[in-house]
Amino acid sequence: MESRLPKPSGLKKPTPVRTILPTERIKAAALANLKNGVNNQRLPLVRDLTNLTATTGFGRGATGSPDLPKTSTFTNRARLRRSRSACDIRDIEKVTRPLKRTEPTLAPIPAKATKFTSGSTANIYTATTARNGLLSRTTKPSFESTTGSQSSTSSTSSSSSVGGVKRKVATGKPATNAAPTKSMVKRIPPYDYKARFNDLLEKHKVLKEKFDEAKEQLSTLDTLPEQYEECQNTLFSVQEALKNSKTEIDCLQRQNNSQNIKIDSLTKCLHDTQEELDRLKEKYELQCKEQESMITELTELRERCAYLTELSTEQSEELTTCREQLFRANMERKELHNVVMDLRGNIRVFCRVRPPLEDEADRLLCGWNYLDEATLEIHNLEMLASGAKNKGASHEFSFDHVFHPKSTQEDVFEMVSPLIQSAMDGYNVCIFAYGQTGSGKTYTMDGVPDNVGVIPRTVDLLFESVRNYKRLGWEYEIRATFLEIYNEVLYDLLSNEQKNMEIRMAKNKTDIYVSNITEETVSTANRLRQLMQIAKMNRATAATVGNDRSSRSHAVTRIELIGRHEQKNEISIGTINLVDLAGSESPKTSIRMNETKNINRSLSELTNVILALLQKQDHIPYRNSKLTHLLMPSLGGNSKTLMFINVSPFQDCFVESVKSLRFAASVNSCKLAKAKKNKFLNTSTNNSLTM
Repeated sequence: MESRLPKPSGLKKPTPVRTILPTERIKAAALANLKNGVNNQRLPLVRDLTNLTATTGFGRGATGSPDLPKTSTFTNRARLRRSRSACDIRDIEKVTRPLKRTEPTLAPIPAKATKFTSGSTANIYTATTARNGLLSRTTKPSFESTTGSQSSTSSTSSSSSVGGVKRKVATGKPATNAAPTKSMVKRIPPYDYKARFNDLLEKHKVLKEKFDEAKEQLSTLDTLPEQYEECQNTLFSVQEALKNSKTEIDCLQRQNNSQNIKIDSLTKCLHDTQEELDRLKEKYELQCKEQESMITELTELRERCAYLTELSTEQSEELTTCREQLFRANMERKELHNVVMDLRGNIRVFCRVRPPLEDEADRLLCGWNYLDEATLEIHNLEMLASGAKNKGASHEFSFDHVFHPKSTQEDVFEMVSPLIQSAMDGYNVCIFAYGQTGSGKTYTMDGVPDNVGVIPRTVDLLFESVRNYKRLGWEYEIRATFLEIYNEVLYDLLSNEQKNMEIRMAKNKTDIYVSNITEETVSTANRLRQLMQIAKMNRATAATVGNDRSSRSHAVTRIELIGRHEQKNEISIGTINLVDLAGSESPKTSIRMNETKNINRSLSELTNVILALLQKQDHIPYRNSKLTHLLMPSLGGNSKTLMFINVSPFQDCFVESVKSLRFAASVNSCKLAKAKKNKFLNTSTNNSLTM
C-alpha cells in the first residue's frame, strides 16, 4: 500500500560540470576520507537504492563504509515514513587511519577522470595540503536527502547485479552513458535489505580498492610538482646551455669561415709572394751583374772625378782671376767710355727732320740738303721761286748728328744708347727733345706702339744691361718717377690727387728731389711700361694750330739706377731724365695765350742755362724756371746731356724751323770740333736722298 504523503525531494537542479584536474580530485577525495567520515548522516528513504547520492565515483567525494558500527542502533525510528520501500540507513563511521606513503616514483599523469552525468547531486569539498604530506585543512562533506522519480536511476555510470557489482573504472577519456545491453539486470526489491546490504558491501569493496589505488596515485602525484620543477629547472639549464652552445658554435663557425677566408687570401698571397720572389731573384741576378759593371765604371769615374776636381780647382782659381780681371776691365771700360763721351761733348745736339705724313701730301715742303751726317741746308722755296737774291733764303747748320726723314727709330736709338751706358756706369744723363709744335718730339721720345721711340727702347736696354751686369756681380735697383710741369706748376702723373709739390735741394748740395711725388720701384720692363702708359694718359694735351694733339706741358720721366757690388763693396748711382718738352709756337697765332707764354718762357730759360754752361759763366740761372731747376743735376757737373732738335719739313714752318736750328747750332758751336766720317748725303729740292 503506497503512501499518499507527498514525497520529499532534496535533489538540486543539475549544475554544469566544473573542470577539475585529476590530481585535485584525488587529493580532495583522499583528504575527505582520511580526515572526516560520514558521521550519523541520515539518508532519505527512497523507493530504490539507486536514488542515493552518487558519492563513490572516481574523482568524487568518498562515501563511508557500509559496515555496521559497533554501536549500531536504529535511532529516531519514528521519523521513518511509511513506505513499502522504507529502510533504515545506519550511520556509517569511518575510522581515520594514517596513510602509508610509498617511495615517490615518477608515474605518468592520469588522464581526465570520467565525467558523471548531470543527475549527480553530490557536492565535493576540496582541501589543500602541504608538500611534506601533512594535512593542513579539511572540509566535511554534507549529504542532502533526495527524493526523485525513476529517472534518477540513469544518473549513475555503473550497473548493479545480485551476484556482484560491475563498474567502469575511469580512464583517460571521459566516460559516457553506456548504451542499453541485451542482458537484463535483476532489480533488487526495496524490502530485500540483505541483498541491498550485500550490494553495498560489494560496492564498498570496489570503492576501497579504487581508494587504495587513488592513494598510491596521490602519493605518486605529490612528487610530480617537485619532479616537474626539477625537470623544468633542468630543462632551463639545458636550454641555456644549448643556447650558449649554439652561440659558441655560431661564433666558432664565423671564426672558422673568417679563418678559411684568411687562409685562402694567405695562400694566394703566398703564391704571389713566391712569384714575386722568383722575379726578384732574377732581378737580383741582373743587379749583381750590373753592380759588377758599375763597380768597374765607378772606379773609372772616381779616377776621372779626382782629375776633374784638380781641374775644377785650377779653373776656380782661374775663374777668380778672370772675374777680377773682368771687374778691372769693366772699370777701365767705364773710364774709357766716359773719356769718349767727354771727347764727344757733355752736351750733344742731334737734329731730326720728320717725314711728312700721308694726309700732309698737299703741303709744300722746304728745300733740304744733307751735306754730310752732321750738316744740313734749308732753303725757302718761295723766296727762291721769286728770283730775289736774299741771304735769308738758304741756311746751313752743323750738329753732332743729323737724322733725315728716312732715318728710322733704330738709327736714332743707336746714337742714344751710349748715354744709357753712361747712366749704368753712375753718371747723370738728360735727354730732351726741343722744337716747335708738330715737329715730331713726342714721336721721337715715345713713338707709336708698332714703332717705339727713345723712352721704351731705353727701358728694354736698361733691363738687358741689368741682366748682363748681374753676371759681373752687380745688383741693380730701379726707381721711377713721372711728373709734369704745366704753367710752372708741378703735377704727379702717377696720382690723380692734387699735391703740394716742391723742388728741394738734397743734403749733398749737388742733387735735388721733389717732395710728395710718387716713386715706384720696378723689377720688370713690363711694369715700367705700364707706369709710362699711366703717365702718358694723365698728361695735358690740346689742339693747336700746328697739331691736333699737342703736348701743352713738359713731361719729365726720371729713372734712378742704384747698383751694388757686394764683393767689391762698391755702389753706383746714376739717373736718366727723359724730357718731352712742350711745343713752341708764336703767341700771335695761339689761342691758348697764357699757356703758350709759360711754355716759351721755360724754353727760353733752358736756352739761357745751356748757353751759360757752354760759356762757363760763374752764375748759371737754374732757378729762373721750374724746368731748369728740375734738370740742374743733369745739365751740369758729371751729367751727359743730349738735345734733339726736331723740325718740320714744310714751307709754312720755315721760320720756326730756322729759329730752332739756330738755337741748336749756337749750342753746338760752343764745343770743340771733332772728326767726321766721309759720308755725304745730297738732296735735291724734291727731297730725294743721295748717298
